[in-house]
Amino acid sequence: MNRRLWLVPGLVLMAAGVIWWRHEPGAPAATWRIGTGTEIRQGRNFDELPPESPIRLSLHLPDPTYVYVFSHSREDGTLLMWPTAALQSDLPQPLPVGQSVLPGRHADKELAWTTRSGVRAGTTFVVVAALAPVPELEQLLPRLRHWTNTVFPDGAMLVTKPGGGEVAGPPLSPDFTSPLLLRAASRDATDVLPNGPLRADAELTDVFVGCWRIVEKQG
Repeated sequence: MNRRLWLVPGLVLMAAGVIWWRHEPGAPAATWRIGTGTEIRQGRNFDELPPESPIRLSLHLPDPTYVYVFSHSREDGTLLMWPTAALQSDLPQPLPVGQSVLPGRHADKELAWTTRSGVRAGTTFVVVAALAPVPELEQLLPRLRHWTNTVFPDGAMLVTKPGGGEVAGPPLSPDFTSPLLLRAASRDATDVLPNGPLRADAELTDVFVGCWRIVEKQG
């Protein structure tokens, strides 16, 4: 038997299997954006970004979807980016079918989170998309420091403390404070491009996750 005759078809089948595994049919898609207005570019894994760089998340959703966005660093612990009642936005939860760009707009102003300053070891961002509320995350939301635009009259975006109770996890926790977020953050470490279809979670049905890592640009 000529082994070479089987080599090419075998490689094609392997490649097809990898593509099927990496791109779940009907999965939500996410693209991290750096900048605002027309001055934007797509994020890449381990991007070196100056402190206070504006970032947003573009999503394409095939169904109404509950979306959760978090960041984690050694200095900040786990921060809630979306959803939070302290952030006034034109976008609802769940997000509608089609394209949405978080954190949305308010008073005809384009909103954006920013990278944090003084984060030496880097920041990991995680997005979770689900067809129904995720109890594990819903219980976590009110206990985390979160982004808001309701503190100052000009609507400036900043991080504030939770409305009550103890912050989940120690301030310098080395890991995410949720098993789901930890599973999401443990994937894609070698991917150059963190954008595209989200991946199905290993344990929860109809839950998809994505991850993006950045480092602070020195000097």
